[in-house]
Amino acid sequence: MRFVGWDLTDPYSRACRPVDIAEADTRGRVRFSEARWPAPPSRGGDFDPVELAAAFPVGAEDVLVVDGPQALARPGAQVREAERLLRAPGRTPDVLPVPGRPFCGFVRGSVLLFAGLRARGGLPMLDVDTDALGEARLFEAFPGATWRTLAVEKLGAKASRDGRERRRAVLEANGLRFPEGELPTHDQLDAALCAWLGWLTRKAPERVVAVGAPLTVDAHGWLREGRILDLRFRAETMSEP
Repeated sequence: MRFVGWDLTDPYSRACRPVDIAEADTRGRVRFSEARWPAPPSRGGDFDPVELAAAFPVGAEDVLVVDGPQALARPGAQVREAERLLRAPGRTPDVLPVPGRPFCGFVRGSVLLFAGLRARGGLPMLDVDTDALGEARLFEAFPGATWRTLAVEKLGAKASRDGRERRRAVLEANGLRFPEGELPTHDQLDAALCAWLGWLTRKAPERVVAVGAPLTVDAHGWLREGRILDLRFRAETMSEP
């Protein structure tokens, strides 16, 4: 079994960056790789969700945790409940946003990717495929919230060397083992955090919780709402915004 984290980027960006991938084995050993989005759609077109998902290979036994929204908000809402509770800066409305404004391309690409992953099957999703956290194998995470919970002291700017060293040390103290050599980038560390949350669902399920409103499928087949995987400590101590 592998525990895999994806740190998504904006596939509609003119300077689209690869997606950073972290894979952790059952002993917590981490390795990094990258995956590239398919070519941007032509003017007036859009990504096909199934073709989009095919660009990101997933193993049959993987537990996959993605830094990116899995679903649209409930009809009439401009933000998902999980995003509101965790104070996510990127907010997902009840329809696919049009790329061009901050976070819009990222949100659109992520929702379409999750739709493609679900259409392909093989990775049960919490609420729509199983009610058990330990049986689901496709999750969403928001690393920004989880880092705040993990930090005993300030972690510093995430892109700085000191901030990256502190984040790596936090994950190492919590069971991950990184390859020798170059210090991971902040995007790689976010991907590693996602993989670690997936690892906890099997190794220490008492430490994790799914925050937000349950995932549903509407009459048109769109995924809506959905819960974000996070640490239980934060979920039990957070106050209402």
